[in-house]
Amino acid sequence: MKESKSKLTPVASRDDICFPVHKIKNPEWTNSDHSRIIVGLIDGKRKMLNYCSPIYELIRNSEVFPKIEELFDANGIQFEAKYSHVKHVHFYADYIVKDPRFARALLGTNDIIVWKWHQQMSYNGKTKLMGWGGFFRQVCTNGLCIPCAELKQYNLSIGGKHTESVRIQLAKFDAMLKNLTNDITTVMDTIVKKYEMLGGRMVTKPEDRVTEVLKAVGITAVENSKFNTVNDIVFRITEELKKPEMRGYNGTINDWLIYNGINQYIHDNSRNTALPEKRNEVDTKVLEYMLENA
Repeated sequence: MKESKSKLTPVASRDDICFPVHKIKNPEWTNSDHSRIIVGLIDGKRKMLNYCSPIYELIRNSEVFPKIEELFDANGIQFEAKYSHVKHVHFYADYIVKDPRFARALLGTNDIIVWKWHQQMSYNGKTKLMGWGGFFRQVCTNGLCIPCAELKQYNLSIGGKHTESVRIQLAKFDAMLKNLTNDITTVMDTIVKKYEMLGGRMVTKPEDRVTEVLKAVGITAVENSKFNTVNDIVFRITEELKKPEMRGYNGTINDWLIYNGINQYIHDNSRNTALPEKRNEVDTKVLEYMLENA
């Protein structure tokens, strides 16, 4: 997997990503594409975030993230928010739903997954303004994706051009929340059934299965004297099985645990500096491949 020189930085407060932002004239511009500058006021200091043209429509974080949270509240859905950014230009929020209606233990286990909403945007247009629903696995707090086909089936995503009205996207999100609340049992039944299908596939040679999946989705496995990707993923899985909350697996490895080991590797900030949206693309490929290839 290719990596970019980016560092995902978690922050404690929404205020840390909703700082003041303005579009100003560039006093040294040489062409129309760079005639404006997006600047932010961060910790009392101005920081240049992007060069742009006069027609670039500045959408502020304060127009998106607080509004998303207001809609959660308006629909009576409790949540926990986790915020992060890359260089104060790319911004992300994961909203972990705390409502028990949105939680489910996989069949025969104490492995609980809960619903989450991922929202993202940027001030340079490279991270699109969009969001999607997925799952958050409590046992190892990793982020899970849903195959694109599932997202389309249940309309659990929003997005559009950076210049499209934010009000349109927020209205779509509000409608999606209402539909999801009404249909949550059906949605979770369908999606969790796919996860449980993976859980029913025992894996006797986890190293071989991990190697197969990585190769199939284009993740380059590192193998040298200092680090071995396949061994690292298998180690994550075997260590996870030792946890008391992993009741029901009886120490056996299955495709569900293989997927989660790879998922943890993809989202490990110490191993991967790709932007979250790039990681999620790979994560989705992993899950789709494993669902279709026993």
